Amino acid sequence: MGYPQTGNEVFVSFSLSNTMLSGIGKGTITREEVSADYLKNLFEKYGVIVSAKPEQRRLLERVNSIYDLNLNIPETLKIIQLSEKNRRLVIISVQGLKRINGSLLPQYSEEEFQEATFSFVKYYVQSRHYDDLIAENAKLKKDLESEISWRTRVSDI
Repeated sequence: MGYPQTGNEVFVSFSLSNTMLSGIGKGTITREEVSADYLKNLFEKYGVIVSAKPEQRRLLERVNSIYDLNLNIPETLKIIQLSEKNRRLVIISVQGLKRINGSLLPQYSEEEFQEATFSFVKYYVQSRHYDDLIAENAKLKKDLESEISWRTRVSDI
């Protein structure tokens, strides 16, 4: 099963770097842990672009076999950058594998791969800055309280 090409694809990677965020300017990023079923629906709606090093091929194959995500496995690393157009990034978090300086190793034994567990974190970019959203929320709350006060006022007549 192939996912659609929409121009608004979800990026998928094993790590998060500052360069991925440099295209978004001022905005707000939300983060949430998501399930594989959620990702399947997300990918079916928006499509997906995988950014992984060639040596992470076996990890992607393992993720595909466990979660049936049908992610394409790239031959070369695709550099990705979040933007107004591509607002979603999913990080595949890997637990149970040895690392050097926080980075995954180029290869692992079959026994090590069997010990690996995975989880998924979705990052979403909003074009509006958090401070602006807070200010708008405060204004809406004040307006609502005013409206409620007006509607529930008691006349002295």
